[in-house]
Order: sequence, then structure tokens, then C-alpha cells
Amino acid sequence: MHSQPISDIQPLADIILLLGEKVSKLITECRDFYKLEEEVYKLSQEACVKIFAWALEEIDTWLVNARDKRTWKVIGFRERTVVSSFGEFKVKRRLYRNKKTGEARFLLDEVLGWPERSRCTPRLKEMAVKLGSEVPFRRAAEILGYFVPGISAMAVWQAVQEAGEALRQEGESRREAVFEKGETPEGKEKTSRLYIEADGVVVRLQRSGEKRKEVKLFVAYTGKEAIGGGRKALKDKLVTSGVGEGERMWEEVYSGVASRWDMGQVKEIYLGSDGAEWAKQGVDYFPGAVRVLDPYHLNRRLIEAFWHDEEAYSGIRQAIYLGDREKVEEIMGGAARRVRGAKRRRIEKLWQYLKENWSGIVTSSAAEHLGAIEGQVQHNVARRMKRLGASWTEAGADRMARVLAARANGVLGRHTSRWPVLLARQEHLAQAVRLEVKRKIEEAGSWLKAGLPALRGPSAGAPWVKHVLRELSRPSLSSLIP
Repeated sequence: MHSQPISDIQPLADIILLLGEKVSKLITECRDFYKLEEEVYKLSQEACVKIFAWALEEIDTWLVNARDKRTWKVIGFRERTVVSSFGEFKVKRRLYRNKKTGEARFLLDEVLGWPERSRCTPRLKEMAVKLGSEVPFRRAAEILGYFVPGISAMAVWQAVQEAGEALRQEGESRREAVFEKGETPEGKEKTSRLYIEADGVVVRLQRSGEKRKEVKLFVAYTGKEAIGGGRKALKDKLVTSGVGEGERMWEEVYSGVASRWDMGQVKEIYLGSDGAEWAKQGVDYFPGAVRVLDPYHLNRRLIEAFWHDEEAYSGIRQAIYLGDREKVEEIMGGAARRVRGAKRRRIEKLWQYLKENWSGIVTSSAAEHLGAIEGQVQHNVARRMKRLGASWTEAGADRMARVLAARANGVLGRHTSRWPVLLARQEHLAQAVRLEVKRKIEEAGSWLKAGLPALRGPSAGAPWVKHVLRELSRPSLSSLIP
């Protein structure tokens, strides 16, 4: 890039000088610890906002010199409002027109990957989404308001919706690639055994013809490992969640699992569920998989039917363990003849449940490794989505479920800390800006030493000059730029 004089760094120096003066004044005048902390924090936010705006405008200035002048013509400036983790501010950037095609673009926006309608910065969006996935949107906005003045519940909601929609599109794209385009996933991780469990949780709907909707949750893992205190954690956990029909969700689960694990290396797959029809469909997508009735749900059904008859309960559990269907029928028949009314109806209902799911009641030791889904549902979905008074639109429930799954997988930051922009056409300009930033910082040390009278004047001994401005003037700051 053609070398140019350092852009006006005086505003940055002015900000630091002003901050030092105001803090010094606060120290001498303030008599209240709370007020001192509050005012210092406000000053730091004010300074950060100004520095951030200056940095963006500096990049825009460097871009005007790095552009292809034969193609791009500056036709004016446009102002844009930014809501950052420091607060809200406005920034002016140049609008360019392509001399050949007439296309108008903001090069700054493209280099930064800045979506047209996004007001929140990536860092603030990450804070909003992570907090919004833990507590109600209004409460999340209240908490963020302590640090970012003016953030609203609607802004938090919007951030969650954007992240959830990006996750939905990612999952749908992966599903389409496998089941509509016929592409073969190429998972890299190796395992000989996989466990996949499925269950759902019903949430309340709003603005819908339906009152409730089931959020489906799937968790795939390779086993369990001890983590201390007698507790175990799932190994290599992969969570998928959403509001959708069973077949479509299973397609998304398969495409996600096969994109992570090399399915050619998997010799055993165990599918655990509570016996729901949509959950049984998993065997259609994982050939050779063994369907296992989840032991938690099976035992709950047994207790509901035989809480009053310990002998029958123990006998049926033993017969189920041995896979002796005739013995189970014999014990249940005798128990049913001894009772009437609701108790008999519960036993009859249990027998029907067992007949429908008998193929999933196996004696394999694999069943002992299942039973994680109930805790996963509670921890990953129900805790947030079934709070008292919570209700969702169908689309909103789906997006939140996907955000919660991404959080459980530890990948939520990928969809919040970076803007989901696919434009890579200005990467050469971004690289040029990085090189120019490094060069300018190297020059800045000399400029600051020559241009800041505070370093040599009567205030040279002040702490904010000695410990801030002198450090800022060191040329070694260039090492911070890769």
C-alpha cells in the first residue's frame, strides 16, 4: 500500500488527556465510594465509545486509499448508529459507487462483515444471546442495562432470533445436502459405538391455532466418564433440538452425527427413547441400530402402575430383565385381577405400552449406558422454555431450542461473536488495512513523543501521564498487531 501520513491521531490523544483530567478531578472532589465508581465507569464508557468510533472512521480512511480508484468512486458519507458493549454511538463511513456497474457499497461494512440491518456489535450480541438463553428477555435486558445503557428486551429478543435463525439455516443446509442433494457426510471422529437418545418437552404457544407444541431433543454420545463425586458426564456429546416433524428432525440428527463421526467405523448404535412414535423412527435413519426403551421412562411407568403392589413390581422388573414376556403377562394378569377401577386401568395401559415397545426392551448391557435424556431435556430445554408464564411462537420456540442446543455443544459463540456474512470479496482490502495499522502504530510512538506536550510539560509527573501516555508512546505497541 502507498505510504501516507498518519491519519489524525490527535482525537485519540485528546480523549486520553480528557479522561485523565476528569478522573483527576473526580479523585479530588468525590467523597462517596459508590459515586466515584459509578462516575469512573461512565467516563470509561464515554472514552471507549469515542475510541471505538475513531477506530472505525480510521479504518474507513485507510480504505479510501487502498481501494481501486479506477473502479470505486466516493459519492458521500452516511451515518450509522452502533450499539456496542460500551454504549450507543454514531459513525460516519464513505459510500462508494462502482464506475462500471453503478453498484453502491460501503467498503467499511464489507471489510468488517457488518450486516446491513444489525445495530448491535458482535460482542454485545454475544452477551445478549447468552444471557437471553438463561433468563427471560426482559430480565436479560435489565441485567445488561447495568453495563450498556438503553438496551431493550426487544434488542435481546432480536439477537436471539438472529442467532437461532442462523442455526436453523445451518441445520437445514446440512440436512438438504444429505437427503436432497445426495451428498455423503465425511465425519472425521472415530468411534465403534454410539448412543443416541430422543425425547420431547411440551411448551406453551402464543399467537397460534395450537396451544402447545413439542420441542424435540436428541443427544448423541460415545459413552460416559466419571467426573468426580460419583457423577458421570456424557463423552463427546452432540445435542440437536428443534420444533419440527419427527422425520425431518431425524434427518437433521443423522446429517449432524454423520458430519462429525465416521459412520463406517461405527459398529454399534443404540437408540434410546420413551416409546413415542416419532422417537422410534430413528432406526430408519441408522441402519442396524438397536432400539432401547429408555430405562428411566420404563421404570416410571412400572411405578405408576404398581406403586401399591411391591411384589408384582419386583416380579415384573425381574421378568423384563430376563426378557420373559410370558412371565410378564402372567404377573400382570394376576395383579389386574386383584384390583378394580383406576388401578386396573393403569395396569392394562402399562401392558399395552410394553407390548408396543417390547422390541426395545433388551437385556444388552448397552441399556445401562442410556437414561441420560431426561436430565438433558431438563437442563438444556425445560429450564429455560418452561419457566412460569413462558410462551412462544412456533418459530421462536424452534430458534430458542436451537440456541440452547448450540450452547450445550459449546459452539454458540460461533453464531454470536461473528456476523454471519458470506462476503469475502474485500479480504484483500482487510489485509491491506491490517498491514497499514501495524505500520501506523510503529510510527505512532515517535509522533506521540514529539506531539504530546504533556509528556514534557508541568503535568509530566502526574500519574495518568507517567503510566498512561508514556506507555502509549512506546513503539513496542506494534507487537500487539499480528
